[in-house]
Amino acid sequence: MVESYLSTKVEIFICARNLANMDSFSKSDPYCLVYTKAGESSHYHEMGQTEVISDNLNPNWRTTIICDYFFETKQLMKFSVYDYDDNKPDNLGEAFTSLGEIVGKGTIILDLSKKGKLIVRAEEVKGSNDNYEFHMKGIKLDKKDLFGKSDPYLIFYRSLGSNSWTEVYRTEIIKNTLDPTWKPISISGQKLCNGDKNKPIKIECFDWDRIGSHDLIGITEVTLEHLSQNGARFELFTPNNKNKGKNSGVLEMSNVIIKKVLSFIDYLRVGVQISFSLAIDYTGSNGEFSSLSSLHHINPNSPNQYEQAIWEVGTILEVYDTDKLFPVFGFGGVPRGEHKANHCFPLTFDISNPYVQGVNGILQAYRNSLSLVSLSGPTLFNNVIRNCMAVAQSTPPQAFYHILLILTDGAIMDMDETISCIVEASNLPMSIIIIGVGNADFTSMENLDCDNGVLTDNRGRKASRDIVQFVPFYKFKGNPVALAAEVLKEVPKQLTGFMQMINYAPAIPEDRPLSQIVVEATLPPLDLPSESKVSAHNAPEVYVPEAPVEDAYVPEAPVEDAYVPEAPVEETFVPEAPVEAPEDSNNSHDHDE
Repeated sequence: MVESYLSTKVEIFICARNLANMDSFSKSDPYCLVYTKAGESSHYHEMGQTEVISDNLNPNWRTTIICDYFFETKQLMKFSVYDYDDNKPDNLGEAFTSLGEIVGKGTIILDLSKKGKLIVRAEEVKGSNDNYEFHMKGIKLDKKDLFGKSDPYLIFYRSLGSNSWTEVYRTEIIKNTLDPTWKPISISGQKLCNGDKNKPIKIECFDWDRIGSHDLIGITEVTLEHLSQNGARFELFTPNNKNKGKNSGVLEMSNVIIKKVLSFIDYLRVGVQISFSLAIDYTGSNGEFSSLSSLHHINPNSPNQYEQAIWEVGTILEVYDTDKLFPVFGFGGVPRGEHKANHCFPLTFDISNPYVQGVNGILQAYRNSLSLVSLSGPTLFNNVIRNCMAVAQSTPPQAFYHILLILTDGAIMDMDETISCIVEASNLPMSIIIIGVGNADFTSMENLDCDNGVLTDNRGRKASRDIVQFVPFYKFKGNPVALAAEVLKEVPKQLTGFMQMINYAPAIPEDRPLSQIVVEATLPPLDLPSESKVSAHNAPEVYVPEAPVEDAYVPEAPVEDAYVPEAPVEETFVPEAPVEAPEDSNNSHDHDE
C-alpha cells in the first residue's frame, strides 16, 4: 500500500443554467448530488448535496462541498441534478469530470446529460496551507528520574482515523527540568492535521533515558484551533492517572505565529501551468519488438509496462496543461534513416515539431515508432534532460513548470553526466520522474533520488533542491494507479519549493461568489463549451441574482437513483481493470458506475 502524500482541502461551488423544467405549473426545484470515485475504486460514493432552490432553472446553490484534493490521484466526480418532488424526484441530468480538471482550470463548465450547463469552481479552504510557529513550555511536569528531575521532549501525531496516528514532529530534549521551554516549533497546518483545524492532534510528553525505554510523562489530544490560541493550556494525563483526575503536568502556548504560505493551488490560480514531456528507452535490453518477452511488445488486450505508465501518469498530468500538446522523445535507439544510436529523437520524427495531442497521441506515437526504430544503446539520460532544461530556460519561470517523465529498463551508463545535469536543473522550473520498467537491478538509480540528502556532482556542486523521483515499476506491478500516485506525490512540493526559491509570491485574486463570475459575458452562460478555458481569476464580472434564502431546503437523496451511467469515454486506450475497493457501508447513497 502506498502512503498518500498530504492532501489539500478544497471547497466546491456549484451553479447551473438553463435546466429542464419538469413542473407543470411552475419551474423546477433543483438540487445537486455530488459523487466521487478515486484510486482503484469502481464505485462512486456520495460526498454531499446542495439545498433545494424553489422555482428556478438557473440556481446558484449556497451549500458547498468540502473535500480532500490529491494532486497525484485521479479523483473522478459525478454531479447529478434533480427536481425535488415529495413523491419522486426527477433527474434533470448528470455531468462527469475530475477534481484535478476543476482545480486546474479554476472554473469549469460542463454539459448536463439532458439539458443545461453546470458551472463548478474549486477553491482552497482558507488557512489550510498556513505555517505555524508554536512557542511551548511545560509546567510542573512529573519527576521521572531517580536522582534528578526529568529530561522532557514532545512528539506530535497526526490522526489517520480509526484511532490510528502517524508522527509528524519531535522536539529536542530539555535536560533536568520539570518546567521546560522548547525551541519554537515550526510546522505547516497541512502536515499537522491536513489543514483541518478541528481534526484531533495527539501530543505525547516523554522523559528521555540514556538506557532503556523512555518514560511517558503524559498525553493530551488537542486541535489546531486550540493550539493557535496564545496562552492556551493543555493538561497531560497518563492512562493510570486520568481516571483519578490528577494530571502529570501542563503544556502552555506562550506565543503562536501564523504565516501564510502560497500553496500549489495558489500558483495554479495565478496561471502557472504544468508542462509535461516524455522520454522512452529504446535500448537493446528491452528485447526485440517481435518477441513476446519484449518490454515493448504490443498486445491489444494487455498493455505493456510502458503503456501503463504513460496512461496512468499522463492522464493525471494532462488536465493541468491547457493545450495538451506534449513533446515525446526516444533515446538509445536508431531511427530509420540514421546509422547510429540517437539519444534524443522525437517520436514524431520531425525535429521541428515533437508535439503530439494528449495522452492518446503519446500512445499512438509510441506504437507507431516501434516499426521505425531499431534498438541499440547504451542507456544515456543527459541528452533528454538537457533538452528539457533548454525548454525550461526558454519559458518564463513564473508561467510554466516542466515535468520530464523518463521510462527506462536499466541502469544508466552516464551517471556522472546525469548527476551534473540534475544539479543544474535544480535551479530551473522542472522536476524529473523516472520509472524503471522490467526486472533489472535499479539500485544505482536510487542515487538520483535524494530524499534524505543533497545530490552532489563530481565537481562538488550541490543541487539547490530535490527534483527527482525514481520508482521501479515492479514494486507496483498490477497496480499502476498506485505507481502514478507514488511518482507524482512530490510534484506540488517541488513546484512550490521552486517558486519560493525565486521569491515568486504573486498577489492571489480575491475569492468572489461563483454567481458573480462572468463567463464570456454571457448571462446566464448558455453557450459555453464543455472544455471552456475560463477561470475564476481572469473572467470579467457580471451580476447573477441570488436565489431567495427562504427557498432553501435540503432533501433526502432520491432512492430511485440506483444506476449511474458510464461517463462518456473518448480514449482509445483502456488500462487494466482496477481491483474493486470495498464499498463504504456507512454511505447509503453509493452507486455502481
